[in-house]
Amino acid sequence: MNPQLHRVPFSCRGSWFSFFRKNPGLSGGHPSAPLSLRVIAGVLWERAEILDLDLERDGRSLVWCEELATERLVLREVDGPGLVTIAFQNPDTVRLRAEGVTLRLDSQEGDIAPTGPASWRLKGGSHGWLVLRAAEGVLDKGRFAQRHALWLRGEATPAELIVHRTTAGSSAPEPCGGLTECVDARRAEIEAWRARAIEHSVEFSDLAAREITNLWNLTVAPLGCFRRESTLVSKGTLVGLWSWDHCWHSLGTAGLDADLAWNNFLAPFDHQDTSGALPDVFCANQVYWGNVKPPVHGWMLGILARRHAWFGDEHRARIYEPIARLTRFWLRERDNDGDGLPNYLRATDSGWDNATVFDAGASLATPDLATWLILQQEWLAETAGRLGRPAEAAAWTEGARLLLERLLGRLWTGGRFVARHNATHEEVCSDSLLLRIPLLLGARLPEAARRWCLDGLFDTARYRASSGLRSEPAHSPKFDADGYWRGSVWPVTNFIFFEALRVNGLHAEADSLRRDFLVHLARVGNHENYHGLDGRGLRDAGIAWTSTCALALLRADGRD
Repeated sequence: MNPQLHRVPFSCRGSWFSFFRKNPGLSGGHPSAPLSLRVIAGVLWERAEILDLDLERDGRSLVWCEELATERLVLREVDGPGLVTIAFQNPDTVRLRAEGVTLRLDSQEGDIAPTGPASWRLKGGSHGWLVLRAAEGVLDKGRFAQRHALWLRGEATPAELIVHRTTAGSSAPEPCGGLTECVDARRAEIEAWRARAIEHSVEFSDLAAREITNLWNLTVAPLGCFRRESTLVSKGTLVGLWSWDHCWHSLGTAGLDADLAWNNFLAPFDHQDTSGALPDVFCANQVYWGNVKPPVHGWMLGILARRHAWFGDEHRARIYEPIARLTRFWLRERDNDGDGLPNYLRATDSGWDNATVFDAGASLATPDLATWLILQQEWLAETAGRLGRPAEAAAWTEGARLLLERLLGRLWTGGRFVARHNATHEEVCSDSLLLRIPLLLGARLPEAARRWCLDGLFDTARYRASSGLRSEPAHSPKFDADGYWRGSVWPVTNFIFFEALRVNGLHAEADSLRRDFLVHLARVGNHENYHGLDGRGLRDAGIAWTSTCALALLRADGRD
């Protein structure tokens, strides 16, 4: 076999189906895993594999390979005539056609119940059912290796199966056109989606096309906790939306589809609680509370407004109060000792789940959190002024000024930025790149603080890797090149520091960081993060914020 579907799942815009070779562990895919039809409309880490696929002839499994295009998937017999073609009739309906071969589908969980002649139903995860019907040829039920199975028998004459996802178990729809028409319809969708993109440089045109297509693939229709069309983090492993990823999803789709970009930004706010907090993450069938994510939202709204003409005062008016409530949550509910410096209760609240700054324990006041809240209050002040609320504008301006004063008075030692324990105010030092995020404040910082934030960023023995900036410098005793936030290179941090360098007038350095990341991404492909030494892709592939960071950086070529 020549498997490809352990990297990027086969799906389409709007669909909660994906075909994928899921890693038996939690992260990413694996080339030796079975190819499964999955329903990802469940809860995080739920077993989404519903049916495993295999090709047979005369009852024996065949050797076959995958031929993957965005609009169709072909499973082709090696050294033989058999093939199975798979395409989406619509986001909820998949067509599978077997020619010269039998397609076996093994149920991973539960019985396959008959619903009529050549028609069957089985549970499709925690959020619905699958209905299967033979549109052409023979579909048999039996057992294989102690599991229920279906055989779509296309050895003598072609056979075609319709698989339909439904929340209530309704009947499978009739075929709409032939399989070729389905493939052509999806191809036309993709071409129209790409045609709407802002023009990118010729050098990175293939990269742009790949990332645009990935975002088309990762977008889902409203369902359950998703109350609007949104872009998932992944249709492989991370089948939810985290409350800071969505900001990059919004920015990355803003040059493709303004409505989708705005929906991406608003999606977590559909679940904002009465305290003003956003959930950590939500999936189709569950909202996860307990953790939160850093308040990057005001900063990102400023970038959206600066780069995209469609973002206007009606958008500011819609989001002003939710952002104000979110900000008050942090200022009120996450300032446990009342010293005016908000704190993270857990490392995961920062988004940098295992960064070395948190080795000393959580409940820390950190420079990055203060930075995000300064920028967010400044955005609120500007927006309140535009909306004719001068008293509120003045209050937010004063809040930002006071928090900057506390950041510099308590977390800047005169020689470096530090974190502090919430209760004891004990100083916590670390080499984590997280502590250098105040660079986003630019001229608001003393020159010595700016110099410290920049120190080592361009040193290949410290933070600078060929693919971008390491989350922990290579000379640190705690450095782990494959250590998540302890040395790996992350797309999102490259984007943050690209913006920070430009805020500080370091345009050549910013463009060098931008270009190195884009060249690396074009060569290595999409991944959640990258090895801090050799640059290889790590963990889940086909991640949305890698695509959205790429498109945002491709857009940031001096025109915004």
